[in-house]
Amino acid sequence: PTQPVLAVRDLGKRYGSQVALEGVSFDVLPGQIFGLLGPNGSGKTTTLTCALGLLRHSSGSVHILGHPSERIFETKGRVAVVFDTPVLLRNHTILQNLTYGARLRNQTKGRGPKEVLELVGLSGLEKRKASQLSLGQMRRLSIALALAGSPEFLVLDEPLAGLDPIGVREVMALLGRLRHEGLTLMVSSHRLFEMERLLTHAAVLIEGRLAALGSMEELLGAGGRVRVEVDDLEKTLGLAQQHAWKVLAQRDQELTIDAGSSPQEVNRKLVQAGVGVERLAPARSSLPDLFEQLVDAREDSP
Repeated sequence: PTQPVLAVRDLGKRYGSQVALEGVSFDVLPGQIFGLLGPNGSGKTTTLTCALGLLRHSSGSVHILGHPSERIFETKGRVAVVFDTPVLLRNHTILQNLTYGARLRNQTKGRGPKEVLELVGLSGLEKRKASQLSLGQMRRLSIALALAGSPEFLVLDEPLAGLDPIGVREVMALLGRLRHEGLTLMVSSHRLFEMERLLTHAAVLIEGRLAALGSMEELLGAGGRVRVEVDDLEKTLGLAQQHAWKVLAQRDQELTIDAGSSPQEVNRKLVQAGVGVERLAPARSSLPDLFEQLVDAREDSP
């Protein structure tokens, strides 16, 4: 079996009597863009800092590239991290920032300045000072600094924070490209619309607990939801009430229904009741929809 790049098992973190994380478990496998998602205060950053050995966890275990997180130094340059606030020498040029970073890491092999600048789309700007860059360019320079050398696992905390639409598009395109370069990525974010397009897998945290985990197909697959266009709206709504189908949305003659059964079964019941079905298809969910359901379920639980 493939060894996880990151293996989190029953992770817990307490501050006195306050529980920040409890029973969080997931794996990040090679080649994934794994999202750690959740509203602000859900435990994303705590999970990240525990995983990177920057914060001591209270219970459970974390292994990163086969090493316990508290011994992450043994991974020797195989893990790179980009935090949400760019840490740059603002009065120095892009090239000086990269040169200084390589010297700090004692880097002698792997990707050099020219290769990483090409990778992040900053070629030709080597002599520009960091203070003259847009926030999107600063974020890309931070990623360039992280990619110098030969990391296998790139961890990004809120990489889209504060970016304008152009900056968001640039960074999103870059992260997608990095996966094709063979990197495994883990991204912490609360930006749901963008993450839905980027991620291959995700863990959703709510109030320090794991609320959902899986591939994006598993998380957003249609389940029992169908979108159906009918010729008799009134009769369909009556059927929904009779069979305890939940009507999620209604627009003209089109309904989105959570029936808890297969599309074929919904179609059969409609046709048997004499409803003309113009169109019927599984209704894929979205990350915002999933979040809303998970938050509602959390609020409803005792």
